[in-house]
Amino acid sequence: MSWSFKLIRVAGIDVKIHGTFFLILLYFGWLGFESRQLPGAIESVALVMVLFLCVVLHEFGHSLMARRFGIHTPDITLLPIGGVARLERSPETARQEFLISLAGPSVNIVIALLLLPFKSSSDTVWWLWRINLVLVVFNLLPAFPMDGGRVLRAGLQMFMPRLKATTIAARVGQVFAVGFVVVAFFHYQSIFLALIGIFVFVGAGQELRGVRFMETTGRRRVGDVMTTRFDTIPQHHSREQIVSFARSHGQTIFPVVNDSMHVAGIVSRDDILNPASLTSSLGMVRPVPAVTAETPAIVALQTMQASGEPILPVLNHSGQIVGMVTAAALAEE
Repeated sequence: MSWSFKLIRVAGIDVKIHGTFFLILLYFGWLGFESRQLPGAIESVALVMVLFLCVVLHEFGHSLMARRFGIHTPDITLLPIGGVARLERSPETARQEFLISLAGPSVNIVIALLLLPFKSSSDTVWWLWRINLVLVVFNLLPAFPMDGGRVLRAGLQMFMPRLKATTIAARVGQVFAVGFVVVAFFHYQSIFLALIGIFVFVGAGQELRGVRFMETTGRRRVGDVMTTRFDTIPQHHSREQIVSFARSHGQTIFPVVNDSMHVAGIVSRDDILNPASLTSSLGMVRPVPAVTAETPAIVALQTMQASGEPILPVLNHSGQIVGMVTAAALAEE
């Protein structure tokens, strides 16, 4: 997530803070300062930081449960409206999503139970006890893609396909999102509740589009969308021949092949025509992963994302190039 920086790494997971997070510290610090000057500002900021420690623990609940199913969490990011644990992939089954979704609120239940015997000892402890209960109730609202919405989708998947379950959960989530904004405007005048409503509305739509895309892409193979009309550069060509070839062809990326049509790598037209590029005919060539016509489109996309390449050669069973496939072709719905 852009505008974020790493704070600490715990259990192999980076904990990051988004730049906008400091706005909430400034906001509550100012409220505290208006009520009790500097001591009030310090207390308000400290309470917010403790609250977000509970949010981080909540997100670790999700992350560690996901790890049990072999799903890694690269990072957890703190935002003014809460935390986001970024899973490297979606859960494979409804049961996995159900357990991962409940793991976060379960952490807040444990915290509330630990604080219960001491909640009368001070206003701060009482406040922490109460806010953890609020986090449990709020997160379990069926406002997809919040935890409760994901639990709803997992339950619906027991009776219908994932896409239909996601569609229903997303629509329910967007209804709740509108409700959050209305309540924030007419009753509590809370900018944070309104922001959560906007986040939920947009997030539900994005999740629905993502599942639709996965459903469409999952049925396709590379052979369905690859192009067989492309030019190659022979590996034995000199620098001068390569430059001449690139100038006479509008293709942006060229596979470099040997006499048997096996791919040695790829080279871009910009690199070839760049006066500052290397003089060696092979110095500009970079290795690239390859796929076959039978490779699922989603696997090819994941290969592209991992390699950072916008195009992949398609090989036959003998290792010879028979096509090229782009990210745009794979992602086309």
